[in-house]
Amino acid sequence: MNKIKNILTILFFSLTVISCEQTKTKSIPKAKNNVYTKKVAIDKPGFESKSKIETLTLIYNAISCTCAQWSETRFNSIADKKIYYWLEPATQKLINANKLFNGEDLPVIIKVTGQIISEKGFPKNQNLTKVGQEEAGKVFRYTKIEVIKNGQKKNDR
Repeated sequence: MNKIKNILTILFFSLTVISCEQTKTKSIPKAKNNVYTKKVAIDKPGFESKSKIETLTLIYNAISCTCAQWSETRFNSIADKKIYYWLEPATQKLINANKLFNGEDLPVIIKVTGQIISEKGFPKNQNLTKVGQEEAGKVFRYTKIEVIKNGQKKNDR
């Protein structure tokens, strides 16, 4: 009886060690667009974007999805031409465009200068835990931002 007890203890201990070892060696698979499946964007200090620096006038689209919410105002009335952007400030000193919408007052219109840093990706330093890989899109990193309109208060309408 004592022998069986010792064998079961050793077996249990061995399975626990093997299970822990397998957990430690699992890695997060890398997606094709340089974003881990946990939506952790990779910052590449030596990254050189092939896109030119441009200025875009963007409007916030209060879409009920966890997707890119900004589109160019020039395509506002042409739904099939709208291109949605994820926005990423180049430095923390810039206004974070993603925090301008207060949940009520629209429109939110901004003018940003910067460049597209990814055709299919996610911005860094944002909590995107509920965003699916299919929501990857153009990421525009801006170096300058001007708030043109930050909604209308209900009393002003």
